[in-house]
Amino acid sequence: MRTFGVIFPLTVIWIIFTENFSLINVAIGAVISAGCILFVGRFLPFEGLGNVNFWKLATFPFYLIAQIYVAGFHVIKIVLTGSKVDIVTLDTKVTDEALKIILVDSITLTPGSIMLDLNGQKITLLWIRDKNSPGDAKTADEQLKSRLERRLLKAQR
Repeated sequence: MRTFGVIFPLTVIWIIFTENFSLINVAIGAVISAGCILFVGRFLPFEGLGNVNFWKLATFPFYLIAQIYVAGFHVIKIVLTGSKVDIVTLDTKVTDEALKIILVDSITLTPGSIMLDLNGQKITLLWIRDKNSPGDAKTADEQLKSRLERRLLKAQR
């Protein structure tokens, strides 16, 4: 039953991407989705996401896309008005290893920051900031990770 709960959404995504709702296309999407699940199950076991609420995590990519655009416009403003680059180390409340990886990858995907190191609960980032804003960890936390982290904490069990 759990496999069907993953194959069904992947098949729906397949139908949306191919823009074709025919019986053959649905069958092809289901077979490809099942193949992906078998491949992932063999090489990337699901046990790594045991403490994660899949349905809450499923909405995260849409939230991340919105945050990428917001951060993009913010970085454009910073670049045009003057910027500084700092390296900051932040603590995270996310305890699940898979969600920590998603968090640091999400931070890297948003313009204006690059993850340099993840060591336990500490994330080291290269960060572009407004030249007039303080370069402390609290400001970096608010601008870089707090919204993404809160969203991922909701998916953590």
